[in-house]
Amino acid sequence: MARKATFTKEQIVAKALQIVREKGVEGITARSLGAALGSSSSPIFTHFNSMDEVLLEVGDAAKKMFDEYVSDVVDYMPAFKEFGIRLVRFARQEPRLFNYIFDQIYPSNCCSQPVASQCLDGIGKVYGLNKEQTMILFRQLWIQACGLAMMGTRQPELYNDDVVSEMLSYEFAAMMTFFKSGRQVTNIQPHKHIEGENEVMFF
Repeated sequence: MARKATFTKEQIVAKALQIVREKGVEGITARSLGAALGSSSSPIFTHFNSMDEVLLEVGDAAKKMFDEYVSDVVDYMPAFKEFGIRLVRFARQEPRLFNYIFDQIYPSNCCSQPVASQCLDGIGKVYGLNKEQTMILFRQLWIQACGLAMMGTRQPELYNDDVVSEMLSYEFAAMMTFFKSGRQVTNIQPHKHIEGENEVMFF
């Protein structure tokens, strides 16, 4: 006889997501999830064949939560700045969930994030940049926003919305000034200083 489900699949996923928010993904085991449900682990396996399946569902739920959090940034100007501010704010408010999402769901390619891609499409058009410049600007702003977000998970009191907005503005202004100057980056590899060598070098 099949075991009777005492919890719905949705309830199990919601409780697992709560554990991630409070303890991180490493806090989820069959035993800990069962305990959080006020049960043994048995009800979990009336809906899932393994904890890996649970984690896949939790990943989808976490992704949906973040996507909803930034879903309307395209209604703001500038859109990517609003995205960056919200990214850092989300990291401050949900540090463990932020780490889970960006370590395992959006681990490498920032443009896989749907709303970020929409912001990318608008940057070049608004500021008269070519495709290469648009990608460079987007990459630099994304790296800075993610760096601020990571710092925000550790020292949230230092990275409020005003601070983040100002820092993104500095990065944007610096990049735009560089583009409009017509200069090119010389990718100089660091090397040991040679006596008499000119120390004034550009990155």
